[in-house]
Amino acid sequence: METTNLNKSLEQIFQSKYIVPLYQRNYAWDQDEIEQLLQDLYENFKKSQINSSLNYFIGSLVVLKRKDGFYEVIDGQQRLTTLSLLLKIIDKVKEPKLFYESRLEVEAFFDSYYRNGNTKDVTFNYKVSHLINAVDLLQQTIVNPDERKQKRLFDIEDFEKFKNFVFQNVILVRVEIPQDTDVASYFEIMNNRGEQLQKHEILKSYLMETLKDKDGNYFEKQQDEFSKIWDACSQMDTHIQKLFSAEVREKYFGENYDEIHEVDFQNEETIENIGVSINQALDKISENTNSIQIDDIDDAGKDQSIIDFSNFLMHIFKIKYKTYLENGVEIEIPLNEKDLIVVYNGIINLDAKDFINDLLYYRTVFDRFIIKATEEENEEEKYRWTLQKPYKYLYEKKNRTSLKFKNIFENQDRLSKSISLLQVTFRNKKYKNWLQSLLNYFFDKEKFTVKCEDLQYFIDQLILEYYDTNINFDQFDQGVKVPHFLFNFIDYLYWVKIPSDFKFTYRNSVEHHLPQSYKNEINETLLDNLGNLCLVSKSSNSKMNNEHPVGKAAESGKYYRKNLPPKQKIMYNLTNLKNKWGNDEIEIHKNEIVELLSRRRELLN
Repeated sequence: METTNLNKSLEQIFQSKYIVPLYQRNYAWDQDEIEQLLQDLYENFKKSQINSSLNYFIGSLVVLKRKDGFYEVIDGQQRLTTLSLLLKIIDKVKEPKLFYESRLEVEAFFDSYYRNGNTKDVTFNYKVSHLINAVDLLQQTIVNPDERKQKRLFDIEDFEKFKNFVFQNVILVRVEIPQDTDVASYFEIMNNRGEQLQKHEILKSYLMETLKDKDGNYFEKQQDEFSKIWDACSQMDTHIQKLFSAEVREKYFGENYDEIHEVDFQNEETIENIGVSINQALDKISENTNSIQIDDIDDAGKDQSIIDFSNFLMHIFKIKYKTYLENGVEIEIPLNEKDLIVVYNGIINLDAKDFINDLLYYRTVFDRFIIKATEEENEEEKYRWTLQKPYKYLYEKKNRTSLKFKNIFENQDRLSKSISLLQVTFRNKKYKNWLQSLLNYFFDKEKFTVKCEDLQYFIDQLILEYYDTNINFDQFDQGVKVPHFLFNFIDYLYWVKIPSDFKFTYRNSVEHHLPQSYKNEINETLLDNLGNLCLVSKSSNSKMNNEHPVGKAAESGKYYRKNLPPKQKIMYNLTNLKNKWGNDEIEIHKNEIVELLSRRRELLN
């Protein structure tokens, strides 16, 4: 096995040729992975402007060198494939360097793409659909979600420097295994390596280590309370109040469970039963112990958080400390959890007890004011967006209480709609600028009792500011390149005008109502017009494919639903009214949208 010079720049990597063997799965990276890659590249490019010697290690590539000189890709093919597409886009690799064994469609895709520099001439096939989608995503992904004015790949200032950074300073660790390696055994070993500690677990140990007196004696009771609060906060899919016994729940969240109290670490008396992890809670429920009664918690509905714990910690760091020091340079704290330990090491005067109080407070805010996807068997997408707060319910006949949940406000449909708009548009867990703004709104703790209309106004202003900063009329007629935010914003404005059963879902594919296959000299200038476009799920797009607009829109057909997104429903209704969809209908709908957008502040205020 090669053990020297493992670190190779992409320039060095792509001097060789690689082949993906037949036993490897097809390319499968989608929006989340590609967004993460590009955003990490851009973030490290910005750091390189401060430190020109900076290299960015992007991961490993495990290969086996064949006798014909090709490197067989054992591990890392998804990243390698994406990088090969990116390097073609930025014109750093001129010919294919990656090949797929016995997959003629994929070979044809790479041949056509490298010759023509686009995917328009590629014969569509489900076996290459992810590759075509990847090219679009690489060109259209927002690379700087943490910044006010957002950019895509070709909008990057100093683009030539960025391209050179990617080619020369992005490093893969290429590990070459011996030719006599049993590949099957290698995979088994890789799959049984066991999980390493997560970054937030390392951070927890660092913070707990500081809970000691001047002589180095640990405050064991404080450590115990800190640990149990931390473990409860880390269970992001479960409302925080569920993770404490009734007695301690009242200590932290008040008599009715709907407040938030500061943790008092001053008393080193015995601290018993401060909290329980989710697994301990489930164990206690199954054992029917007295600590947590099985009927003490109304646990209807399974929730899913929109962010994981490590990234949530980054939000708290940024709210509380703003910047950190790295190599003596003050840097704005990013929202990507990969920097969690580096940021912690660069924060001056971080107090563990102070931080755990902030963690408990913002975690309670998060549960109360940030939507969760709650499992709902009767819903088409199997979930609904919820905003709920806890309360104590008294069973008078049984003389016992229960933890229950209800909507935070009496009329919160629009609030839920506006927050879910932001979530489905900016879904990446590692870069949620809107979430940072919303959590930062509650920096003033008196806002924990905010009125619905005040919170609604704040969120609408976030949405309007994003539109004003990042959307212009030149983007309206760009076909699949139209920003997804624009479609969601239009749907929101339509819904505010006329509420319906519509809910925001993860739609990420631009659909041409009049398909591109119907292109002719008369309609070719209008096919990519915003009036002819709507946002659908990728599966819906592939199903509709080249179907005629009248067939798509038919109320008796398989695509029409009462709860369609408003823009799509208006297009379908107009098609049904006219029994056609052509240039006139596209122009009518486009003009209506322009008028709607011109009234955006009036509608939302």
